[in-house]
Amino acid sequence: MDALRRYVFPVIWMLILGLIALALVKMAFFPSGADAAGEDPLVPGADFDQYAVVSVETADLSSELVLPAMVQPDAGSALKATTDGEINKIWLKNGDAVEKGQRILQVRYEVEPEIVDLPALPVGEDGEEDGELAAPQPAPQPAAAEHRYENLVATTSGVLSGMEVAEWDALAKGDTVATISPGTYSIVADLTPEQQLSLLDVELNATAELPNTPDPVACTAPAITEDSEIEEPDAPPAPEVDPFTGEVISGGDAGVSAAQLVCPVPAEARVVPGLSVEVTVDLGTRTGVLTVPTTAVEGEGTAGTVYALDEATGEPTPIDVVLGMRGDGSVEVTEGLEQGQEILEFAPGIDGADDSMNVEMW
Repeated sequence: MDALRRYVFPVIWMLILGLIALALVKMAFFPSGADAAGEDPLVPGADFDQYAVVSVETADLSSELVLPAMVQPDAGSALKATTDGEINKIWLKNGDAVEKGQRILQVRYEVEPEIVDLPALPVGEDGEEDGELAAPQPAPQPAAAEHRYENLVATTSGVLSGMEVAEWDALAKGDTVATISPGTYSIVADLTPEQQLSLLDVELNATAELPNTPDPVACTAPAITEDSEIEEPDAPPAPEVDPFTGEVISGGDAGVSAAQLVCPVPAEARVVPGLSVEVTVDLGTRTGVLTVPTTAVEGEGTAGTVYALDEATGEPTPIDVVLGMRGDGSVEVTEGLEQGQEILEFAPGIDGADDSMNVEMW
């Protein structure tokens, strides 16, 4: 037993320590095949020399445009004085509902007096009136001042507002006396030039998400209105760049709103001015069209680029394509590709599916 403790056990421990030392030397100076090839040993089977490819397929595609919007009251009609004069009587006040043709106030005005010539006395041949000397003719006398009255009536139906006149105030013809608001509302969304372009030749079919209705409310007769004048900024705002990664955080060139999408609110919907809502415009549906993932496409509008692997070099090769409708994660390709053709699932610079979430949907 003493011999075991003195000779055998120390030898065993020396062998164990030697094996551990050899293993550490191998790990430090002789990496495994996976490590030598540059692969991540924590990801089984990872091979970054390979590109993910997808086939061009036919599919049904639908697209919609979601816009932030705000509820605004519809513009009213100005009620203007039709004659000079002074207000003699007021029948209605702000907030009163009026019907077209209903009288609102009365204006009193004066009529210009006419000069009246008195009849002359008969004169004889000798210059005498009935045998007497002719008397001097009396001067013409002005007629007494005459007042007339005119009622100012509503030119349309609605609610009276903005009336700040009082009885016996003077009015001039054309003065705005009040505003007749129609009492209706519209949902208004600003459009960038790119968004307005996408709505050209599209039959507008829009719905609005209202907070007090369970289902979207259909917009009645939506329309696009253009601003008559567009104020150009002096200089576009500089983009904000992350100093560590170089990525653009915000800012940069942004489309100037030159038009608005206006959706009249149905009469039964309950809204208030200033309410923020979302408007969804249906851009249509297309069936059996060639589609590719959004992550595979570079470019805006109808001009785009996808990439395929060159058979000789194995490197990505650009292919110019013409783009159509853009849907949720897919883009229609109208020219440049054929069904079944293989392209890169991610355009160069997009490493994987996580990065694809940052691709802008046009």
